[in-house]
Amino acid sequence: MIGCGNNEERAVIPAINKLILRPARGSPGMVLILTLALGLLLPGIGAAAPETLYERLAYTDMVVHVRTLDGTLRLAECQVLEVLKGSYAGDKLFIAFRTDNTQRENFRDRIDFMDGQESILLLAPVLDSLGHPRAANRFRLVGKLGGKIDLPQEGAQATLDAVRRLSAIQNLTDIHQIWAAHRLLILATNPILVETGFSQILKFRLGNPEMVPTLLEFLDSQDDSFRRAALQVQTQIFSKSRRDQAPLGNEDHVVARLLTVALEDPTPEVRVAAVQALNAYGRPDVLAALQQVARDDPSQSVRYEATVSVYRLRRENHASQAPAP
Repeated sequence: MIGCGNNEERAVIPAINKLILRPARGSPGMVLILTLALGLLLPGIGAAAPETLYERLAYTDMVVHVRTLDGTLRLAECQVLEVLKGSYAGDKLFIAFRTDNTQRENFRDRIDFMDGQESILLLAPVLDSLGHPRAANRFRLVGKLGGKIDLPQEGAQATLDAVRRLSAIQNLTDIHQIWAAHRLLILATNPILVETGFSQILKFRLGNPEMVPTLLEFLDSQDDSFRRAALQVQTQIFSKSRRDQAPLGNEDHVVARLLTVALEDPTPEVRVAAVQALNAYGRPDVLAALQQVARDDPSQSVRYEATVSVYRLRRENHASQAPAP
């Protein structure tokens, strides 16, 4: 049976156990279910998310688009095609990368410079023992293997455009301009920029009511991650609306769309995000639909989230109706 550390969570455990612990004890599914439940109860536990392109760009002041001229030398010789971030006046530069290969962990890929390959490089100067640059044209990769982004023959332009725009945002100095630029990224047609926009909006809790129509449009996206991210931002917006006691003004339409997603979306992770958004909405008129999800959804993770949401909404509704002492 699943256990929890506080009274609130212990109170809902019987219902959760009934819904999600359906396989027989000792079955292969039991370990998966317990792992899932623990992950939901203890969201701080889990593997660290990989660095985004935006984060990788933030670690360096110099980003260049190059073509490798000779990768067999001690220092890879590269032709500079465009400086995407920072400044560099030369038409060639040299990359010290072999030490990164010899010192890498066995499970990591080698860094290779193939002749003719175009790449985006995140660079820092090679320094001597006194901390001075060894040469004006000699660099190392920031982040080792993560500092080299090889461009495919098809789709290279989308990556280059994304790096240009993200680098421009990182050059802004006014925080309000930066936040506004993050919000605008989800309006882009470039999926790299959209993904980055959602990541930054969620990270810094930048969701606001003006974004709601755009978020609803993303619920029709073919990309599962975009639908899920849009719902997570909507959760932020609902939470802030309740905290500030500032209704959005179009809750009925928004909630109707969320209920449809919670009941019909083909991806369990997206349905979980829809249930979480409805929970953040926090009104008792969604209880019946959440009870249906808790009872009938084929996914254990969705049933779990819906059960917890039903419990929380019932408790909050009961507390709000209790007479004052």
